Amino acid sequence: MERRITIEESVVYKEDYQIRMLEENEIEGLLPVRGRGINGRSCYDFDVSGKISMQALYTRSEMTLKDIRAFLQALRDVLESVEEHLLNIHRILLKPEYIFYEEEQFFFCYYPLKATELWDDVHELMEYFVKRVDYSDKDCVKIVFRLHKETMEENYSLYKIIDECLIEESKVSDSQTVEKKTYYEEEENVYDQRDHDWITEREMGTMIMEDMEHMWLPVQRFLRKHKKPRWGEWDGLHIEEEEL
Repeated sequence: MERRITIEESVVYKEDYQIRMLEENEIEGLLPVRGRGINGRSCYDFDVSGKISMQALYTRSEMTLKDIRAFLQALRDVLESVEEHLLNIHRILLKPEYIFYEEEQFFFCYYPLKATELWDDVHELMEYFVKRVDYSDKDCVKIVFRLHKETMEENYSLYKIIDECLIEESKVSDSQTVEKKTYYEEEENVYDQRDHDWITEREMGTMIMEDMEHMWLPVQRFLRKHKKPRWGEWDGLHIEEEEL
């Protein structure tokens, strides 16, 4: 079943090249949209079937480092897609209620009548991130505060900031992977050492048994030599000193 949200504007609807481009092309990262006019108003319907808004998603949960990476990658990809289709990147809505999530992927609304600048919208969104971030994850907090700080600068390069943060996040992930690998290697070494100890113990045990057998041979020979005679043939048992 299709689910959609509608944004209305109290202006007469005019279909320009933007809405035609959006309706005729499937642009990666953008939600499907249809424009229409009704009673002197402009309406834009966005298909959000199977998706949940960022606002709803983080109402009871916190943003993780994985979430931050997924968002930054999605934002970078959609900016490139929008520019490739000769659309205006400043028309992308960046409010949490208009950003949607499905299967580890974020999707955005392109609203032709949007008037605010993308740079201001990004910083405002970073303020939202600061409130929703998982503060138990130091690496996640570090990247979010970096985004918040750098988007406060005038004429900042959004692409540069995103790329640097993605590289930083990748280093963090690699570091965590190395730590896990080292841990498992240590565990494996402990296991191998135990195997080695067990083998050593078996070998030592075999050597001891062999030594005991060598020590027991004279006693066995003595017992065979002085085997107890049958009943009635007992002459007494004589033990020579040299036999011992």
